Amino acid sequence: MSEERFIVTYRIAANSYDEAKQIAWSVQVEQTIEFPYEFVTDEYIKNTITGRLESLNPMPADLAYGTVGIVSDVPSEFYIARISYHVSTAGVEATQLMNVIFGNSSLQPHIWVVDIELPASMYDVFKGPRFGLDGLRSLVHTPPQRAMIQAVVKPMGTPNEELARMCGAYTRGGADVIKDDHGITNQSFTNFKDRVARCANEVRTMNEQYGHHTLYAANVSGDGTEVLERAHYAKEVGATALMVAPSLVGFGWLHALATDESLGLPIIAHPAFGGGFVSPGVSGVADYLYLGWLPRLFGADMPIFVSYGGRFTFTEEQCKWISHYIKVDNPYMKPACPAPGGGVTDARLDELVSLYGPDTMFLVGGDMFRRGPNIEDNMKYFVSRLEGLSR
Repeated sequence: MSEERFIVTYRIAANSYDEAKQIAWSVQVEQTIEFPYEFVTDEYIKNTITGRLESLNPMPADLAYGTVGIVSDVPSEFYIARISYHVSTAGVEATQLMNVIFGNSSLQPHIWVVDIELPASMYDVFKGPRFGLDGLRSLVHTPPQRAMIQAVVKPMGTPNEELARMCGAYTRGGADVIKDDHGITNQSFTNFKDRVARCANEVRTMNEQYGHHTLYAANVSGDGTEVLERAHYAKEVGATALMVAPSLVGFGWLHALATDESLGLPIIAHPAFGGGFVSPGVSGVADYLYLGWLPRLFGADMPIFVSYGGRFTFTEEQCKWISHYIKVDNPYMKPACPAPGGGVTDARLDELVSLYGPDTMFLVGGDMFRRGPNIEDNMKYFVSRLEGLSR
């Protein structure tokens, strides 16, 4: 059996090195055997399956992820514990990989996951985005020097006929991607099958008439196998992309959608319900991992995250790190396309393009409607703004 191991780095808050080492030991055991180590007699379980502490050091003051999740009521010292796990403990499932990374230990205070290192063999299972940044540009025919734009059909409660009309207007205006709002699923006022068929048909028709290449992403988040059933139906009626919220349905369903060869569609990962894992508190997962690197690892082509300066409390520094992890070079998986939203407005577009760069897909929601009722013209305006900023 392969001796390969993957490494998870934890930031541990403790009052002393000895206390930090004891916490690290509890993580090593809890994340694997969850059994009194002194009662283990099998040498393979003791020496291979049980988590292994590779290093434990005081955290340097200038470490980049040092401020992740910090609140005031924690011990004053931080330590960086690198713990390795045998690849077999994660099996070949996204769900179990997440379980080994932070399963029961997420229920303990003052522990944060701040880095994950996988050996090459694990990328044979977790392949990352099918299309990635360059593949998306090819699909939507947007030149590399221009940032892309994503539009949303909303608000909740709008009749399906009107949502489809919005899709047509966005497409004529030159949107790169149109997605369902994450709160629009399969309610009494918006039957999933009817909505997706109408929207997909409208986008396809407008693309054919106007020579555009806009993608329509159906929101397929749902209960259990509904995720896969909705995805296949969406493709059948002409949807050209999918959207799912991994924190709601599980990263395993994102991975299942991304690796289903009979689907083969680009995927948006929406961050809904993810805030509790990444916001300041006593334990959690670093935002750049949870909202950036992990969605990419499990197959998202366009991970959405909330941008700074809007109605959310994320900082500019946080957003830079999330965007970085979505597209940072990795020899084993393609860069994905960062999709910041929330606070993306006309007034801030110059600033945001300067910060994030052209390899970005800006999600414009409310500000698309603030310009007036003609959303076709509004979309044309935003596209022209991005074209101007690419020169």
